[in-house]
Amino acid sequence: MSNRALPAIALMAMLTGLPALAADFTFQVAHANAADEVQDKGLQKMRDLLEEKTDGAATLEIYPSGQLGDEAQSIEGVMLGSLDMSMTSNSLLSNYIEDFRVFDMPFLFPSISALGEKIDANWELMEDTANGSGFQLLGVFSSGIRHLMTSKPVESIEDVAGLKIRTMQNPVHVEAWRAYGANPTPMTYSELYGALQSGVVDGAEAASTGYDGMKFYEVAPDFALVGWLNMTAPVVMQKAAFDALPEDIRTALMEAGQEAAQWQRGYVEAQEKPLLEGFEAEGVTITTPDTEPFREASLPLYESELKTPGQKALLKALTGK
Repeated sequence: MSNRALPAIALMAMLTGLPALAADFTFQVAHANAADEVQDKGLQKMRDLLEEKTDGAATLEIYPSGQLGDEAQSIEGVMLGSLDMSMTSNSLLSNYIEDFRVFDMPFLFPSISALGEKIDANWELMEDTANGSGFQLLGVFSSGIRHLMTSKPVESIEDVAGLKIRTMQNPVHVEAWRAYGANPTPMTYSELYGALQSGVVDGAEAASTGYDGMKFYEVAPDFALVGWLNMTAPVVMQKAAFDALPEDIRTALMEAGQEAAQWQRGYVEAQEKPLLEGFEAEGVTITTPDTEPFREASLPLYESELKTPGQKALLKALTGK
């Protein structure tokens, strides 16, 4: 983070007539999604709230589209202290905060708002879990409900059999799509457009917001509404760096992060219908396969993938099961 409250610079600004730097604390935050995609808008909201709560003493400097590295690199940057803040898919972060793997489970909650209510109700548990892995949790954004984009229509789970489906680099995702009959192919988000275009993969699981933001419909013109995953996108800092901040800045960051997350989740939920209508205008074929076979194939994963006491405790807190 950049502490910009430097008397020498302020004095120079007065003497030269140059504008003084506005913020005492500027936090660099990186993410892999496109600029102005729903995740980026959430960070813009967080920036505005942070500036408001600190009277301009703190702000965010947002780097979208993987400008500072892919998701794994941004998480590692936060861990090492070379990056102030990161917003990534939970599916990458759960490789570092193991108990957050609960949020990678298929068909966990039917809607973004239902999941958001449980996140807010169990905030202290989630924050403690992140702290235990060296992170400070600031907010939990949504990356939408995940569906399936392909190069040919998918009408049922049988149509998935043998397809090379890109997944995130996450073991739960890989096992889920293997259970659905696909040939899961993990790769980074930045490689996906080219892989679809060249036929390296036949499709990928994705939210409608990402499908739109990255214009994947240009290379995968079929979109099957399977709703297999309610994807979260946590915003994190290194805990030691957070703890070193003044108390008022820590408080403002926490409030701005959680308030922005609540706003952003509602915004994402409101985008679904307009986006689907826009896809049809782009010539996308939208199908609605029966999701019950997908749900049934997912059930064994809750036993095989959630093994630690922390994972089981978080699952029970969220679902009562």
